[in-house]
Amino acid sequence: MPTPTEIAEKFSRVDVHDDTIESFTFHPAPERNARAKAKVTVTLFRQWTNTHRILTLTDCRNIDFVVDADVLKDNSPINTALLEATADVDAIEAVMRKQKREWNVSYEKSIDPMPAKLTGAGRHVIFRVQLFGGRLVVVARSFNIKRLVSTETTSLR
Repeated sequence: MPTPTEIAEKFSRVDVHDDTIESFTFHPAPERNARAKAKVTVTLFRQWTNTHRILTLTDCRNIDFVVDADVLKDNSPINTALLEATADVDAIEAVMRKQKREWNVSYEKSIDPMPAKLTGAGRHVIFRVQLFGGRLVVVARSFNIKRLVSTETTSLR
């Protein structure tokens, strides 16, 4: 199993510059004690090779998505800048702490999930999808990227 640092380095080497973002999808865990974990999928399209790729971030803990749809539209279709990632535990903990204020939930100290989240921070990575018009930041365990095979057919008449 690769280390969080190795995962971050591999993610940062994936070239998505000038791809088109077609969609972001959040898939929550199906139930509280489910083996399946939350995930985020990003659909990318590379015009000059007519290639779709699906980026999946798995075992997600925290997600932050900021986009200005008008700026993104103005930069379309080539609206993706880069992918970058870090396994820096201090940065991961900072994201987790910052987001707690936005959860709109209060917990008694005995059931507060934050201590467990912080304890597990070293097993995670901050994944960043930088757009020309926004960004997606996800604290997750791993990722995969899959190229979709085109099913288009051409007919000659």
